[in-house]
Amino acid sequence: MSLLSVHENYPFISYYLYNETVLLVFNNNLNIVEKIQDAICCEVYSMIDKYCRVRTILFNMHLKEYSKDNTVISKFMRSYINRLERKYNTHIGYVWVREQAESDKQHYHIALFIDAKVCLNDWHMINIAKDVCQNRQNIGSIHKPKNGLYTMFRKDHVSIQTVILRLSYYAKRYSKTLREPKTKRFQIRHHK
Repeated sequence: MSLLSVHENYPFISYYLYNETVLLVFNNNLNIVEKIQDAICCEVYSMIDKYCRVRTILFNMHLKEYSKDNTVISKFMRSYINRLERKYNTHIGYVWVREQAESDKQHYHIALFIDAKVCLNDWHMINIAKDVCQNRQNIGSIHKPKNGLYTMFRKDHVSIQTVILRLSYYAKRYSKTLREPKTKRFQIRHHK
């Protein structure tokens, strides 16, 4: 929707309006991609509408080789999500963003959203990601960041806000420009 203003006490946090809800987002000098931030909010609220408790799992995928398009992440996500949905027998949401700054190849930040009733922690989900990425497709490596596991509760604005604030890092404009003009910077799971 739109950035409103910088937080009065924290210069790297801004107020952000999404569907008539004011949220806090990380934002260095009002420099985020609003289309990505809106997509993140859309995915978060779609999942919290679907499930009363949603587990959010974050990880990064670093590639062995540069690719000018996103075929590698599309193939990875298709295989990965299919395995997860078979294992957990539930819908899984996601958002990924492509980044490249000083490196000669891109990397991806990935966030998954799953019904917390069927997923108690991130151990299996991270290990399946490693298996698909490193063993089956041999395209790179998976890295789990510090503080990469969250739980959102439908009626708890603070838990939802915490995840949106954490994921707003994905929407930063910096590192989103080194790509072919028609190559997407991000993708979310489309809901029916």
